[in-house]
Amino acid sequence: MKKKNWIVIALCVAIVGMGIGFAALAQNLQISATANITGEWDVRIVDVSTTCGGGIGDGVFVAPPSFDGTSATFEVDLPHPGAYATFCMLLGNYGNIPARLNSITGITAANSSAPSEIQVSVGIRGWNGNFRTVDITENTIISIPGGAVSHPVGNSDMTTDHVIYVRVEWIVEDGIESVIPDVTTKTATINLNYVQHT
Repeated sequence: MKKKNWIVIALCVAIVGMGIGFAALAQNLQISATANITGEWDVRIVDVSTTCGGGIGDGVFVAPPSFDGTSATFEVDLPHPGAYATFCMLLGNYGNIPARLNSITGITAANSSAPSEIQVSVGIRGWNGNFRTVDITENTIISIPGGAVSHPVGNSDMTTDHVIYVRVEWIVEDGIESVIPDVTTKTATINLNYVQHT
């Protein structure tokens, strides 16, 4: 029995000794650092033009489209079924944080408002220069690198992924005679939502 007691006591002393030794050898490590964030967020609509994307067709802009950094407002009069008008929004990133166009809103509201025969669609310019409608209402990835700005309208080197085209058209359904509404003017505001491109 005495032998077992001495073994238990020796083990307890060894454990306490290891604890003291570990405490003596343990050290706190402190790291101090300073981070400077120099990112600048400045993504906006640079210009709006009615002379791009196939021109204005038979449509008449009641006034030139107006715009601010994130939205463009327009009013178009379409004189007959099949008439259309287009304009484009040139996007620029004057900051140094890469950005992407995440969503476009206002299209659904514009298409549900009277006259319903006149519909709004949004697209980008295809490689052949023609208007191409794309679904850019949800999770769009139109990348705009930091410091990238669209070239002026009319420049053949215009960066296509920085230009959003809006088309307003009096839709004609095959085999259905168009009903002429009392009002042939459509007014709408298109809003762009940008997020950081990671």
